[in-house]
Amino acid sequence: MKNNKIIIIAVLVLIIATAGFWYLEKNKDKNKDQTSFLTGFTMLDDEKSLVWSESIALGDETRALFEKKLVETKAELAAAKEKDQLLAAYNNLAIYEKYLGNYREAYDAYIESLKLQSGARVSWQNFADVLLKMKAFKSAEMAYKKAIELNKYIPESYVKLADYYKALNNDDLVEATYKLAIETIKQSYESDTLILIDYAEWLAAKGRNEDAVKIYEELIIKQPNNKEAIERKMEKLK
Repeated sequence: MKNNKIIIIAVLVLIIATAGFWYLEKNKDKNKDQTSFLTGFTMLDDEKSLVWSESIALGDETRALFEKKLVETKAELAAAKEKDQLLAAYNNLAIYEKYLGNYREAYDAYIESLKLQSGARVSWQNFADVLLKMKAFKSAEMAYKKAIELNKYIPESYVKLADYYKALNNDDLVEATYKLAIETIKQSYESDTLILIDYAEWLAAKGRNEDAVKIYEELIIKQPNNKEAIERKMEKLK
């Protein structure tokens, strides 16, 4: 009888534990769906393999400054009532948490920011930077592309996406991103000099000197005031 009671208790504990796990997983999926609906963001990577925090090498003064800013931002967030105030506070909170290596906190802050304004290009771009730090590579790519989708004429967004592909050592996609940027920005009043500079430097780093020189020649036309500096770069590649 004693053994039977032990078995019954063990079975009941197992049933309760299984039910609890099922409940938590169900609510976890429900929260993910709600976040996706409110923000347009879905985590595409396995969360168990992500880097949620890391030790950042900072000078004492710099660390103290960021920690002070973090305290101030949290106070601003607690006092915020208007949407714009909340947005600014969440975005600033995310930035300082990232600087300090607190990626979980930065991630959570950007999620709250995107819940308030899911169409903010800069928020998506900065969020992507955090996702890249977390090694959430699939999600980071999606976020960088979302920033471009929201405004395809911003050169910095393409540079960020190219840097992402550099981190993955995918040269084909790096170059495809630069070429897409040049062709797209031609359709706008934006300058593509940032793209050209970045593209030329990447080509030079890859030992593709002739290609880099061609890009620098385009830059001279667009930046005649910087002709001498650009020509010096060209000379080193010839």
